[in-house]
Amino acid sequence: MNDHVVILCCFAVLASHAPYKWDYWPHDDVRAECRFVGLTNLGATCYLASTIQQLYMIPEARQAVFTAKYSEDIKHKTTLLELQKMFTYLMESERKAYNPRPFCKTYTMDKQPLNTGEQKDMTEFFTDLITKIEEMSQDLKNTVKTLFGGVITNNVVSLDCDHVSQTAEEFYTVRCQVADMKNIYESLDEVTIKDTLEGDNMYTCSQCGKKVRAEKRACFKKLPRILSFNTMRYTFNMVTMMKEKVNTHFSFPLRLDMTPYTEDFLMAKGDRKEGFRDEGDAKVAESYEYDLIGVTVHTGTADGGHYYSFIRDIVNPHAYRNNKWYLFNDAEVKPFDSAQLASECFGGEMTTKTYDSVTDKFMDFSFEKTHSAYMLFYKRVEVEEENGKDFNFDISPDLLEWIWHDNMQFLQDKNIFEHTYFGFMWQLCSSIPSTLPDPKSVLLMTAKLSTSFVLETFIHSKEKPTMLQWIELLTKQFNNNQAACEWFLDQMADDNWWPMQILIKCPNQIVRQMFQRLCIHVIQRLRPAHAHLYLQPGMEDGSDDMDGPVEDIGSRSCVTRFVKTLLSIMEHGVKPHSKHLTEYFAFLYEFAKMGEEESQFLLSLQAISIMVHFYMGTKGPENPQVEVLSEEEEGEEDEEEDILSLAEEKYRPAALEKMIALIALLVEQSRSERHLTLSQSDMAALTGGKGFPFLFQHIRDSINIRQTCNLIFSLCRYNNRLAEHIVSMLFTSIAKLTPEAANPFFKLLTMLMEFAAGPPGMPSFASYILQRIWEVIEYNPSQCLDWLAVQTPRNKLAHSWVLQNMENWVERFLLAHNYPRVRTSAAYLLVSLIPSNSFRQMFRSTRSLHIPTRDLPLSPDTTVVLHQVYNLLLGLLGRAKLYVDVPVHGTTKLVQYFSFMTYCLISKTEKLMFSSYFMDLWNLFQPKLSEPAIATNHNKQALLSFWYNVCVDCSENVRLIVQNPVVTKNIAFNYILADHDDQEVVLFNRGMLPAYYAILRMCCEQSPAFTRQLASHQNIQWAFKNLTPHASQYPGFVAQRPDMREEELEDVKQFKKTTISCYLRCLDGRSCWTTLISAFRILLENDEDRLLVVFNRGLILMTESFNTLHMMYHEATACHVTGDLVELLSIFLSVLKATRPYLQRKDVKQALIQWQERIDFAHKLLTLLNSYSPPELRNACLDVLKELVLLSPHDFLHTLVPFLQHNHCTYHHSNIPMSFGPYLPCRENIKLMGGKNNIRPPRPELNMCLLPSMVETSKGKDEVYDRMLLDYFLSYHQFIHLLCRVAINCEKFTETLVKLSVLIAYEGLPLHLALFPKLWTELAQSQCAMAQSCVKLLCEDPAFGEYMKCILMDERNFLNNNIAYSFLTCFLHKVQVQVLSGQSCSNLVNVLVTNLLNEYHSLQPELTNQRAEMSKTSSLLNADLRALLLVLSVSTPQHLDPALGPALQELLSKCRLCLQHRATLEMEAKERKAKAEEEGVTPVKRRRVSSSADDRPGDAPSSSSSSSLAPCSEQKAEPGEALTPTKEVPSTSADSVLLLSSLPEASEGRSCSLQEAESGGCGHAHKLDSLEMLSRTVEATIAVVAKLSNGKGGTRPSAL
Repeated sequence: MNDHVVILCCFAVLASHAPYKWDYWPHDDVRAECRFVGLTNLGATCYLASTIQQLYMIPEARQAVFTAKYSEDIKHKTTLLELQKMFTYLMESERKAYNPRPFCKTYTMDKQPLNTGEQKDMTEFFTDLITKIEEMSQDLKNTVKTLFGGVITNNVVSLDCDHVSQTAEEFYTVRCQVADMKNIYESLDEVTIKDTLEGDNMYTCSQCGKKVRAEKRACFKKLPRILSFNTMRYTFNMVTMMKEKVNTHFSFPLRLDMTPYTEDFLMAKGDRKEGFRDEGDAKVAESYEYDLIGVTVHTGTADGGHYYSFIRDIVNPHAYRNNKWYLFNDAEVKPFDSAQLASECFGGEMTTKTYDSVTDKFMDFSFEKTHSAYMLFYKRVEVEEENGKDFNFDISPDLLEWIWHDNMQFLQDKNIFEHTYFGFMWQLCSSIPSTLPDPKSVLLMTAKLSTSFVLETFIHSKEKPTMLQWIELLTKQFNNNQAACEWFLDQMADDNWWPMQILIKCPNQIVRQMFQRLCIHVIQRLRPAHAHLYLQPGMEDGSDDMDGPVEDIGSRSCVTRFVKTLLSIMEHGVKPHSKHLTEYFAFLYEFAKMGEEESQFLLSLQAISIMVHFYMGTKGPENPQVEVLSEEEEGEEDEEEDILSLAEEKYRPAALEKMIALIALLVEQSRSERHLTLSQSDMAALTGGKGFPFLFQHIRDSINIRQTCNLIFSLCRYNNRLAEHIVSMLFTSIAKLTPEAANPFFKLLTMLMEFAAGPPGMPSFASYILQRIWEVIEYNPSQCLDWLAVQTPRNKLAHSWVLQNMENWVERFLLAHNYPRVRTSAAYLLVSLIPSNSFRQMFRSTRSLHIPTRDLPLSPDTTVVLHQVYNLLLGLLGRAKLYVDVPVHGTTKLVQYFSFMTYCLISKTEKLMFSSYFMDLWNLFQPKLSEPAIATNHNKQALLSFWYNVCVDCSENVRLIVQNPVVTKNIAFNYILADHDDQEVVLFNRGMLPAYYAILRMCCEQSPAFTRQLASHQNIQWAFKNLTPHASQYPGFVAQRPDMREEELEDVKQFKKTTISCYLRCLDGRSCWTTLISAFRILLENDEDRLLVVFNRGLILMTESFNTLHMMYHEATACHVTGDLVELLSIFLSVLKATRPYLQRKDVKQALIQWQERIDFAHKLLTLLNSYSPPELRNACLDVLKELVLLSPHDFLHTLVPFLQHNHCTYHHSNIPMSFGPYLPCRENIKLMGGKNNIRPPRPELNMCLLPSMVETSKGKDEVYDRMLLDYFLSYHQFIHLLCRVAINCEKFTETLVKLSVLIAYEGLPLHLALFPKLWTELAQSQCAMAQSCVKLLCEDPAFGEYMKCILMDERNFLNNNIAYSFLTCFLHKVQVQVLSGQSCSNLVNVLVTNLLNEYHSLQPELTNQRAEMSKTSSLLNADLRALLLVLSVSTPQHLDPALGPALQELLSKCRLCLQHRATLEMEAKERKAKAEEEGVTPVKRRRVSSSADDRPGDAPSSSSSSSLAPCSEQKAEPGEALTPTKEVPSTSADSVLLLSSLPEASEGRSCSLQEAESGGCGHAHKLDSLEMLSRTVEATIAVVAKLSNGKGGTRPSAL
């Protein structure tokens, strides 16, 4: 019994509350920790929230509102009441925010209630609100005047008399100019600025009655307690005629001194002769200092945005003393740091980091802030209030009681909407009843409790993780108790609150679906017992009279009474614009599908009429917009009309789809054989009225078109007349509606057309539709044609009908129609006639002029249809001339026509079909299209494209052109506009010119006579001059001429010469580099052509192109000119190479003298030598530079050498950070991968410096890395070597070049290049004075000493190169003081001896067959021994390790043993090979053990190391060694020496191999095996050590 009491108490709790909001969770709505309450934003009411909060936080204003007396006769009484309620709520509520909707309903502005969806200006609303407060009572008026009211005076002081004129005006806010102002002081200066009235603008004195000079200025006469400013951040742009927001920086202080702007300060009191006087003799002293207490910020644009406020708490004394600020942003209130006011309120610019993918860096990005202060509130500084002031607010008892009840309700809600309470209810409803002695006695009660709790409380909660368990519990309870099911339905039949709240108003779709399924489940549970009662009237005598009134049908069952209640909701309870009707109609639809009884019951209630009338009641041309209720609105009384809610974009009743499905189902369920048994009312609702209004309306709204189609099928079965009328209605609607509105009707027509087979009695909709389509095609041709294009492939009847009627519509819509969209649709319809999916899809995927569909296999039937269509179009060529008159038809009418015909050219068959219509095409082209001066005639473009494609691979059609004298005479006359600045013309020419000139080219290939005629035609010469210079705009225009016969070669030669000269005269190198490259690549075939370029200023032209490309290459956005640069440099190289043999000719010399940009050109080439340039570009630059040096050595030695030397010194001696590009060699090869090849250097720079820090590993450790490093630097080192050789030849070897040479050599040490050692060894062996002078300069250079020292200390492996060893043998004694001091020499000897003693054991005869390991060991030992020999040759150590001698003897024995063992292996290998050859067996390839050219590069030096140079006057160059003939390199004297040996031909651009580079040249030389070399070195070392042991001192080692 106690459990019964508990359950009843729970019922009482559930019944004691008002309806809860949806997704309600009061714990999220608790008052903020800072104890301030926010205001809910109702859509666009942020201006209201900011104003109210600023007003509320002013204690005097708050107290004035609270103490105002409410009476019926005061003005704005409802506004006062709502304002008092709002302030009470903000002060005392426990909730997070107040909903100001009641205030918005009562407040009027501009005689209109506040629209919550329309944003207003905050200053306007603030002024309007305090004006209304002022009008409420005298006390409020005085308070407003004191708080906000000020007086500003306009004073005019006469300069020619003693009179002063003064007018005053009151203000509530001060307008501050922001544009062109830095801060509020400048803006106030602008307000009070003095303006002198003189000249024509003199002031007429009211006292004197004459014009006088005067000074005019405004002053603040009276300042309010609260001084508010409006920053004028909105301006109107008179140029754009649009409102704009000023986002510039505008600052304001925390404390503002207004003294300089007051009347007392600006005007002397004694000067006022008229105007206002002080009210008393003595004026009370007032403070003019103000503290900032509030800022309202606007974020956004002038067209829209958001307001929020920063407010200082001046009510609480403690907060006031501690300068506490808070952010009031609608419902959110939180503390704010006043130190951030400047960044949040001043506006201006802000900077952020943005990643730039081009430069791969984070860059600073500045943009204007869109948030800035819009209103400022300052409070006068009062001495007595410096530490704050306590305020007590008098709130009326009624308001206190109201807020107390609201707080109590909120606290109760917090306790109810709590997971603990939910758990308690779960235990009470599920677990406890099963523990009772008689659980059945409380089944009904627990089911009622569970249902009430779930439907009225639980589903309203925002957090409901156990909803599924609760629904399962309800389902179980209803399954176990029929009485509970009947109670549930009876409850909703008597009171529609649950279905209305849950099924109609609930915004949560899951909850609505759950409730709908629960209702269906309950009805299915009761169906066996109640189904027979559905159609019985509620007669008291129990009779089964079926003729009773409709109102009584279904009254005996709770199921039908519930359904009737739902239907009554549709008639009376649902608002016209309800959004959540899907589940409502889904329930009725599922109910109707349960069985015949249910559908017949709905029919008996005339449910169809109810639904149709409900739907039609929501429609009307005057009501395109509807209102959307928010959650707060739903809490208001239903009958109250709310005008404050947001308007939906457009009413789209997608929720009514189930309604149409239900109507279609009921109509079909009413069928009795061949007839429908619908009531007269239902039938009239569906088909009555003019134009079938219901069908028309929901088709136009596109509500479930598929079910609409089923509905039409059901209505029209066995009723052909109705079917015809409905089809007529559809086409009438299409004719009246816009294309967008007609889309659902076309969709319905498609569905009706798709219906082929079905139940008997179905009308032939396809034939009805096709018969009526032409009636509306005039009104909506594009959509009709598109619709037919969709139907034709699907429907054989439609395909046959369209194909047979082509003559009636093709010309009309494809050629004659004025709208391009219609012509395009007609082309698509033609394509749809071809029964091939691939043919249709390829046409639709093409965006521009179509190309022929080559190699597209078509079936014979498809080909027949294609030819039928194509023939029809060819036949229209004669009539096409009717549509080319530009003033009448424009320039695009034939585009789709020719585009489709071009697309039909699948094979040669179609091209030959054109032959008989050739003259029709020609008569269309000439003169109607070719001659009129129309810049962009797209008809001509399309025609030429078709003509070109019909001639490709079809010589018969080309022959038609060249054999017709009229055509050949006039085909070259074609108007072309060469306006290369007009983008439209350029795009047009890109499409038209290639086709036109391709036709001419094909004709030239067919007819030599036509070719000669065309070559001399004035238009062709014009094209070369005006079109080909812009080949970048018309790609593909420059093409190579076809091969000519022998007898025409002379003409061709002359034509080519003329063409080259034409290009050189008319091209602009700065913009036409594409044409220059394309043309020269084709035309420059021999040296004669290249010299022609030189003689006609071609070098200057190419230099201009290079300068442009060089500039573009270094722009971050220009990443695609590398290929152009390489090609241009290759042409440069070929021209320069062709020029060099003719340097003695005067015309060549003159041309080179005119090329004044050559030095700058060379410098720019050098700036492309860095790790950002790809190898092909670097190599091209170096090849051209080498050729330039050989062409004019004096000029380039004089300019390039200082530049190069300064560049390398800068990187060596400064701390400038080096930037590395993606092409710098890297062991992991990371920089060469990952798509970074488009990165450009920060600026053009030469950076081929190889610093020690850049080398990742020493030579020999990683062969791949060694190869990459050599490939990168070798060409550059060869270029420097060439400079040195040429300088020697010209006797221009300066000190700067010596320094550059040694600096480059020092950098190249990790590469082990022998270029530098070989050069200087030859110079040292020469006896000429210049060579000796250079050697002296070399030895005096400190970098040379570092070079020698680095070889001995770090790069001893380089000594395996005989040239390097000979070089050190020659030079070490000359710089021994710089390289080896006493201590360092001893240390080096000790290191070398220790290495030898530790390593010589590793040389084992057993390793002879392991060639790589043997070579590596031999090289290391040989390098150390050679270093030891060099050191001992210049310095005699005091003591040598006694173990050195025996170790050397043992090492020599091992070397000889290894050599013998290797010789034996080689002999055995030869014998096996000979034996195999005798037996006819192919020998297996084996690695050779003997000395060969395959030895490791680092261990294969050249054997020639001691070549010497004769004295300068006697030295002769060997023909095989000279880089160029003597006559090709200018020399200063006839006896000068050509020291250009050991280098490749510069113009070949060939790189040496690794072995060749290390040997100092690119010729093949005999190489010693590393083991043999080691043996010789050991023998020499033994001899030197023996001499030292005998006390004979050291001797210089000889070459080994």
